[in-house]
Formats: sequence, C-alpha cells, structure tokens
Amino acid sequence: MPRPSNHKLKLTRRAIEELLPEARRYRVLDTEIAGLSIMVMPSGRKTWSVRYTPDGASPTEVVLGDYPGVLPETARDYAGKVRSGARLEGRDLAKERKEARRTNAIRRERTVDKVLETYMADAQRRMRDCTIIRLQSTIRLYVTPKFGKKSIGLVTLEEVRRYVEEIEDSGRPGAARSACSALKGLMAFALQRGLIERNVLAGYPGPSIASRERVATQDELKLVWWGLVDMANNPHGRSTAQALQLALLTLQRRGEVAGLSRSEVDLSAKRWTIPGSRTKNKSPQVVPLAPLALRIVQEGFEHTGTDQAFAGRKRQIASTGHALTRGFIRLREDVGAGDLTVHDLRRTGATMMAEIGVSGDVISRILNHTPPGPQVTKIYNRFDYEPQKREALERWEAHLMSIVRKKETGAGRSADLG
Repeated sequence: MPRPSNHKLKLTRRAIEELLPEARRYRVLDTEIAGLSIMVMPSGRKTWSVRYTPDGASPTEVVLGDYPGVLPETARDYAGKVRSGARLEGRDLAKERKEARRTNAIRRERTVDKVLETYMADAQRRMRDCTIIRLQSTIRLYVTPKFGKKSIGLVTLEEVRRYVEEIEDSGRPGAARSACSALKGLMAFALQRGLIERNVLAGYPGPSIASRERVATQDELKLVWWGLVDMANNPHGRSTAQALQLALLTLQRRGEVAGLSRSEVDLSAKRWTIPGSRTKNKSPQVVPLAPLALRIVQEGFEHTGTDQAFAGRKRQIASTGHALTRGFIRLREDVGAGDLTVHDLRRTGATMMAEIGVSGDVISRILNHTPPGPQVTKIYNRFDYEPQKREALERWEAHLMSIVRKKETGAGRSADLG
C-alpha cells in the first residue's frame, strides 16, 4: 500500500518531472482538482488516479493512465468529469469499467464458431437432412473462414454486406445468397437465445434472386446421358449415375430420387409413390414408371442389395440429393456440359415436354407443383391424372432416347442406353 501522504502540489509537467522515486511508492495530491493524485512507483513510473464517492456508495478510486501519456491538463479534465458524473448523475466509472471488462470477456467467448455449435445442434432438430448438409457446406466454405474467430456481437451489417457482395461479384450469386441466409439465420438464433442485444442483419434482404432459365440443348443432353452411361459402368459411381438418369427420366427432385426405397415402388403396377414426408410441398406424388425408368429402378435394387435403390459408396446408407449434386458437377466438368445443374435437367424436361405437345396441367402434376383448389380436389386429381402422367412420361422417355440415339456409336460407344 502507498504510504499516507498530505503532500500536495500543483501537478504541472515540471513538478511531476521533479518527483523522484523512493524505496516505497508514494502519492502526491493535486491542489487544483479534489481527489486527483499521481502515484510515484519505485521503478519511476508515475500513474494518475482520481478518488470519488458515487451517490450512496463508498469512496472509490479509478486509474486514469500514466504520465507522460496522460498530461496534467488531460488528467484534470477527465478527473473533473468523473467527479461531476458521480455527484450529478450517480455514475460509478470504476463499476462501469469492471462491467465493460466482463462484457468484453463474454463477447470474446461468444465467437461465431462457439455460437455455431449451439446453432447447428438446434438446426439438427428442426431441419431436413438435405437442408442440414447444404447449411454445413455453406458454413464451412463461407461463414467460418471469414467470421469464425470473431465475437458474434461485433459482427456488423456493413462487413456482412461487403462480404456478400464480394462473393456475388466473383461470379457466385448462389453462394452469396447461401452465405447471407446462413448468417441471417445464425444472428436471429443468437438474438433469440439472448447472446446478442441486437440483430444487425434484421431487415437486410441480401442479394436478389435472379430467376434461372437455363435449359439444356440437345447436344448437352447427349453428353450428359452418355456420361452417365459411362459412370454407371464404374461400381463406385453406379448408384449416382442411375439416380441421375432416373431424375432426368421422371423429372422428380434430386432428394426424392436419391431416397427411393422399395416400399415406395410397385413394380407390377410400374408405379413409384413418393410419400408426402419426402416431397417439397408435403403432398404425396404418384410417378408412373416408363420402361427404361422401371428398368433403372430394378437394377438399382439389384446393385445395392438393400431396400434402397440408390446408396452411398459403402451401401449401408441411402444416397442423398447432395451426393447427386456433387456427382453431377464432376460429370458436367468431365463431359463439357457447361454450368448445367440437376435442377436444370428438370426444367429442360418440362420445356421439351411442352414442345412435344404435353399439356401444361399434366406437366405441372408430373413436377408435383401444388394445384389450385380445395384439398379434397387435389387428392382426387392426384390419382385421376395418373394415366395422363404415364402417357406423358412415356412420350418424354421416347423423345429423350431419340435425342440420345443421334449420338454416333462408332468410336467404341456402346448402344446400350441404360
């Protein structure tokens, strides 16, 4: 403890410079501002502090800084504000500083990485498996590298906006939207759990979604189909290739195709019924199987030897829509099919169906778009349209194969289409 001292000086720069260190630290009071003093350490260090009494509390002291970093005129000005704040406003600077240090310590612990652990655990209970897979990929690629070590309470709207725009400007609009969506979901979760005081991304729309109108050309369809035929000849790629072929033939969504199980298929009736729990609109979907589509389903079960038509490499688990996307990206790069996506194949099939005379209503039901009208009507029409859907899918399969057969088979290409 410093020795008690009644030593008072007008603490000018010259007076402070003349204060020499002693064996024990000592304090010198300022004659100009009550409570202001400077502590002289044995090391020669000189530290400003001010004593004050918060309203209704005991006297306390707060350090203002070291001389000469803090000069006398600055120390007096700050000490005056501290004492007047305590007297007039009841403020306690020492307590405020302590609370700020505690808050900052909590903030440092609440990094984006830490909050993500809780967020993903919660998401596992709320989201579908395919959504979780996409979210995990987005977080790994775009959220963690940029914000992982940052306190979530210090993430600003401006830095998120700049980052999202950088991704978009680099030619990855889909990635920009995914990154923005993941960050907005995380911030909303953090606010709900009381981990932040304000969601700075609330109301931020993110990048606009441009409608994609990509339709494959006939040449691209040939490249894709024959690439899938080659992929199916490799046991490790067979399930993915067959699933992608079935997706193109039936125009069903990738996740629905990937999860096709034996209980959903009536081979004798040549019908695949997707339960509502696995469709996007939660409505069951009846998919008539044309000849090649039926053959692919049968071969899928034979290949996996399980109740799943398409399985992962180890065959213990069903395939996923995400696995089909990864496989298709590798395929399109190998065969030179540009920027086609699995969903573009679905759009292509619908477009070409219209070109060969299939009605828009039937196409809509093949795509399992929710029809207008009462729920009872929707259920009735789902079965009422099966003959029309079967005829349309058989016509589409025949049309697709006519396109594919235009591929020359002379250079060692097998004429087997499935």
